[in-house]
Amino acid sequence: MGAKGSTAGSGEVFTVQTLAQFDGTSLPMYVGILGRVYDVSTSDNFQAGEGYGELWAGSDATYALATLSLDKKDANYLDWEMGKFDEKQLTALAAWKSHFDKKYPVVGYLKEYEGRDLDLPDWAVQAVAKVKLPGVSGEDGIAAGTAPPKGSRVTTAFRRVTSKVGA
Repeated sequence: MGAKGSTAGSGEVFTVQTLAQFDGTSLPMYVGILGRVYDVSTSDNFQAGEGYGELWAGSDATYALATLSLDKKDANYLDWEMGKFDEKQLTALAAWKSHFDKKYPVVGYLKEYEGRDLDLPDWAVQAVAKVKLPGVSGEDGIAAGTAPPKGSRVTTAFRRVTSKVGA
């Protein structure tokens, strides 16, 4: 299999409830992806109460990133299976995981992911080089036809949304 999303390793063990405290207001801002918890406090893209910070701060963003969703209800959505994601979703998830692994330190792991299959397929991991991440690789949004949440103060870079996954 491809990149591992293993929850085994060093670092603090979080639950979805304990992770929620780390929303960037009084504690650092953490985001979970594939069982790993990343410290995104240094990122300009994650600000408490706005943009991606409003969506995913103190939450698991795995499902939202795989489905390229800007819907807040997709944060902490844990009722998914790797085998049910389609090719574009697996490629998107592999690209986001690769981005977070390179840019942010892992500070812990989510207990809810213990024992789950978090392996990304090799082909999805290899396809990452071809993926242009929105707002990260010169693109300017998350999903085609999706607007940021009403009332959010996202930056201009995230106002227009497009998807180039699989292009």
